[in-house]
Amino acid sequence: MPARDQGSAAAWQGPVLSSPDATGGAGAERDTGVVGAALITALCLAVAVWPLLGVIQAGRWSADALGVALGVLVAGVALRLLLRGRPRAAVIPVVLAGQALAASVMLTVLEFRAEALAGVLPTPEAARALPPLFAQAWQEVLLGSAPLESTRPVAVVIALGVAALAIVLDLLVVVLRLPLLAVLAVAGVGVVPAAAVPGTVDVVWFVALAVVLLVLLRVGVRRDVSGRSAFRRDDAAAAVARPPRPRTAAALAVGAAAVVVALAVSPILPVSATGVEIVAGSTALNPTMRLGEDLRRPTPRTALTLITDAASAPYLRIATLSAFDGEVWHPDRARTSALRDGLGAVAAAEGVALRTARTSIRVTGVSGSWLPLPYQATTVRGLNGSWIAMRDNRTVIASDADAADQNYTVESASVQPTLEQVRAASAAQAPVAGPFRDLPADLPPVIEETARQVAGAEGSDYDRMVALQTWFRAGFRYSEETPVAEGFDGTGVDAVEAFLTVREGYCVHFAGAFALMARSLGMPTRIVVGYLPGTASDQRQDGGPVYLVTSDQLHSWPEVYFEGLGWIPFEPTATRGVPTRFETAANGTGNGAPATSEAPTSEPTTAPATSDPFDRNDQDPDAGGAVPLRTFDPYPLLWTILGVLAVVLLPALARAIRRAARFGAIRRGDATAAWAEVRDTLLDLGLPASSAESPRTRGARLTATGGVDPGAVRVLVTAVERASYARASSPGSPPAAGSGLRAGGNDPAPVAARTESPAADGAELASAVRRIRADLAGGVSARDRILAALAPRSLFGGRLTAASVS
Repeated sequence: MPARDQGSAAAWQGPVLSSPDATGGAGAERDTGVVGAALITALCLAVAVWPLLGVIQAGRWSADALGVALGVLVAGVALRLLLRGRPRAAVIPVVLAGQALAASVMLTVLEFRAEALAGVLPTPEAARALPPLFAQAWQEVLLGSAPLESTRPVAVVIALGVAALAIVLDLLVVVLRLPLLAVLAVAGVGVVPAAAVPGTVDVVWFVALAVVLLVLLRVGVRRDVSGRSAFRRDDAAAAVARPPRPRTAAALAVGAAAVVVALAVSPILPVSATGVEIVAGSTALNPTMRLGEDLRRPTPRTALTLITDAASAPYLRIATLSAFDGEVWHPDRARTSALRDGLGAVAAAEGVALRTARTSIRVTGVSGSWLPLPYQATTVRGLNGSWIAMRDNRTVIASDADAADQNYTVESASVQPTLEQVRAASAAQAPVAGPFRDLPADLPPVIEETARQVAGAEGSDYDRMVALQTWFRAGFRYSEETPVAEGFDGTGVDAVEAFLTVREGYCVHFAGAFALMARSLGMPTRIVVGYLPGTASDQRQDGGPVYLVTSDQLHSWPEVYFEGLGWIPFEPTATRGVPTRFETAANGTGNGAPATSEAPTSEPTTAPATSDPFDRNDQDPDAGGAVPLRTFDPYPLLWTILGVLAVVLLPALARAIRRAARFGAIRRGDATAAWAEVRDTLLDLGLPASSAESPRTRGARLTATGGVDPGAVRVLVTAVERASYARASSPGSPPAAGSGLRAGGNDPAPVAARTESPAADGAELASAVRRIRADLAGGVSARDRILAALAPRSLFGGRLTAASVS
């Protein structure tokens, strides 16, 4: 440096702070630090796994996940304590291997004891059992709906995932010291159930995520020269002087802001109960009765188009729901087979007619794993991708495909009994096995009492069901808003009880009430989720109209099983669909032709622009127009992650605002603001910033050990000394008691009386502070610079030492 700068630097020499002693003494790492690290990692893991509680029933999986997580964390603590003082390059792989082994042993003890060596150690037999379990778990997730049963395959897969996540979080938090990446990992795992499974956003989980962020920023990791890592607070005795006290107010302010953002952002995140996209996209088909959000959409769009050789457009179904636990109807999980083998022929009792039909369907505005089909489908042709069939309920689901943009033809056959035949058939005495008659133990008495009042006096099971259907359609009003306003927008028994009192609701409430009332009369019932018959458009194809089905025609309806006839649909929803009514054989209309609709299913919709909605040329894979598969809607997850990032970036925003305000003051010549900005820059970068240092002492240290430009330091120190010690009155008068800036401590000797010095030049001072900040940032690692920008320590007390200088 120039000679004048060397002299100035020599004049400023003082005690130079070093980072805490990493080899022993007061600065040595405490053994309790690794325990704290494990506890913080456990907190992160718990918040990441928490959303799974809403989509999988508690039980086997939660016990397995807890076991493997404890194994990973305990193994990490034990190995770090045993290997303390060893080289870092040796410790890290040993800890990772030990954690993986601990997870394997715990999972073996919990799920593979029969295949294990001595009931503890994993064997090749246990490894060979994994692929079938993965395949079975995939089928259960694909065919099921929330909450899934906690079966062994699901438990094993989740346990393996939790083990991997625990090891990754331990690596990010303890070894690599990357708290923001750890938060993003927690958020990435936690938002998947919210984005991919029906349900609302869990506001409490977002608050917990904000708390995890604060904990990771408030409590940091320090790595010593031997490579040992531990979560710990900085030991004050390890440093020559104690760093500034934590900025409690700033920390609380940022924490409060994070919680407020979590509370404000999470309810409006577009994670629809049925997977509705944010922009021009599609509605995700969902095999549940949570249809309210889609039905209340302000602008319906065309979901699919179809042509058929039947007399009218059919209902289209995607799933049947039979099991009811008092709160939720669960989709049926039947045996599956490859769709190429067909769905089987339709059987009918002797003398009962069958009506066959061919329907061609093009999916235009929906996506998902469930395929819309008329009942009873026997063959499906023209699909792209891999599909599997559930013959028991004649539904089709994707194995490796998506319903979006599919164009296919369905052969179907429906049973057409006469009125005499359906009246002679028994529903209450039908030999039906399964959950089709099950009622919850807490069924409100009003449901059974009302069913008996309305239909108990009828002479046949069919007449009783028609009486229920007529009672609903004549005495109730269709409303998508009333259940929300009255607080019973659900499918549980309490919602049904409220619906019977208010007598207003939509298809979910009509279907659920009808099914439970019919079961109370001894009838086997199930509920179907799908679409109402489409509306005929002006377009013609093959001599018939093109039917349009819109997104607001999502529907659910009940079916009752009659011996010899199978499942007969009923339509209790007022002003919607086609009510079931069979005719006598002598009226000339044919065997059991259903009556026409009492009301139109929906208003006509503008036809699509294409002239041939069933032209497959543009989707022929051989012609280069293969259908793109969209098995996952990215928008809910994308927007949810953006909401998480809004929380994560709050500290950086708060620091940027504070820095901008200070530089405004610095440009006006405020030396106090300049000194505070340099001090906070040191804290953000993890560099020593003791409050015991005088301006000259700190300036000398920055120049000697920090690589900071001496000229810039001299401008800063001179400005601070003038602000601290220059007379505030006329020459010869003593300084006012308590006046001046105590910028980090007292000078060793009092300053002689002198005349008042002019204020610092604001532009020069601002330039000096910028140069000092740049030089300090250049002296630490890129990781520390990124951490300083995204998680500034000055907001949380600045107790950490930068990895690159320790």
